[in-house]
Amino acid sequence: MTTEVLFEQQGPIGRITFSQPKGINILSTTVLAALEARLDEIARRPEIRVLVITGSGKTFVAGADISEMANAPRDTGQSFSRRGHAAMDKIANMEQVVTIAAINGPTMGGGCELACACDLRVMANEAKIGVPEVKLGLIPGWGGTQRLRLLLGPGGARRLVFTGEALDGQAALRIGLVNMAVPAAELMATVDALAKQIIANGPTAVRMAKRALLAMDKIWLEKGLLAEAEGFGEAFRHPESSEGLKAFLEKRPPAWQKS
Repeated sequence: MTTEVLFEQQGPIGRITFSQPKGINILSTTVLAALEARLDEIARRPEIRVLVITGSGKTFVAGADISEMANAPRDTGQSFSRRGHAAMDKIANMEQVVTIAAINGPTMGGGCELACACDLRVMANEAKIGVPEVKLGLIPGWGGTQRLRLLLGPGGARRLVFTGEALDGQAALRIGLVNMAVPAAELMATVDALAKQIIANGPTAVRMAKRALLAMDKIWLEKGLLAEAEGFGEAFRHPESSEGLKAFLEKRPPAWQKS
């Protein structure tokens, strides 16, 4: 198992930690596969009731692997989007556990989409979260357009998706993107306390409550995620995304062509 996606268990609490070189955690297709393998491992451990997902180093998850995307054939955008959907859906649909994203640092693009797939989000005040894909000539492609709408409503989702802005913990709390925002030094203690509060309740009741809460989401998300994948695929084929991704890697502003 890759050391980029670590797993540990303390009684009924499991913890997945993204741990990549230099403390910059990104979601390549390899890392997505490792994450799904960890989730499958957790599914075989019914004693785990809360799963905490966090990052080590400087980031929670900084986003998808831009180099991988820049070098991919331009007709693979829709399949790339659906690949991300599969991983995020696996997190969202885990009825066995309540998932908590412990957002310790920058959480952008795919990282934000991963956090939105969790049941709860606790964020360090100093961290940043957002979906900046439009700055790359793309749209959120791993569930962001749909799960942000579920969390924030149409207006809040449009604001984040159209502007690509990044919010700190307190700003994210004010709009309902996260459930709690605390100083970085208090993050894991706050998450642990929240996990223990959940574990103190009836295991079957919590599981049935999560199943009920997921029921409408699943119906609503199916068509929305398909539309998102189609839109991401179209944007990925457009020369605009090639320029946006190249500009990001070259650390310069993109030179958009006038339409």
